[in-house]
Amino acid sequence: MKIIRAENYNDMSRKAANIIAAQVILKPDSVLGLATGGTPLGIYKQLVEWYKKGDVDFSEVTTVNLDEYRGLPKEHNQSYWHFMQVNLFNHINIKANHVYIPNGSDMNIERVCKEYDDIIQSVGGIDLQLLGIGNDGHIGFNEPSTVFETGTHCVNLTESTIEANKRFFQSREEVPKQAYTMGIKAIMQAEKVLMVANGESKADIIKKALFGPVTPEIPASILQIHHDFVLVADKAALSEIDVAI
Repeated sequence: MKIIRAENYNDMSRKAANIIAAQVILKPDSVLGLATGGTPLGIYKQLVEWYKKGDVDFSEVTTVNLDEYRGLPKEHNQSYWHFMQVNLFNHINIKANHVYIPNGSDMNIERVCKEYDDIIQSVGGIDLQLLGIGNDGHIGFNEPSTVFETGTHCVNLTESTIEANKRFFQSREEVPKQAYTMGIKAIMQAEKVLMVANGESKADIIKKALFGPVTPEIPASILQIHHDFVLVADKAALSEIDVAI
């Protein structure tokens, strides 16, 4: 495990974006596992800026996203497909047929999950997986459980996750109650895992996930045993652990 301390959110975003850009520069046909949510926005903004300056080229890159709401068409303004188009893909030179996100419109759970696992295998696995961390320790939509779910699966979102996501919808009732998510196996098989975290609200779960027992009750805790795991976090998120950088 490597921990990189950042001064603030902008510094965290730049440092994480630099790791992703370096991955693409060193391996132009990299497979990037991407995440949605508020935390990665600064990273994507920085990558777009560097692309426009000619510093990084995404023409050979393939991406696989962590998750998608079940039952939400990709055209919906809160779908993760829409999020990725608006915040990254529309602004860089990635090929449309190199972009993969679980098909939230398809209600056939077995079919969606098998297809997505097959896609991840067909592209050769993930070179770098970007992650955030939920306040309960979830990664992707791998929620606290009694077991680590290995493959792509459908999850019933916890009340805390629904509560956290309701700000993106007009009402709590509109928040999807289920999602398709990449499993722990694909995440752990990535060559490198990059987690980003910011803010004091993440300090407690960072301490529990990375310095407590490895348990499916805190899904992110399994990253302790990944062979190349990097956490980039600001001082507030690291405030409950004693880190010697």
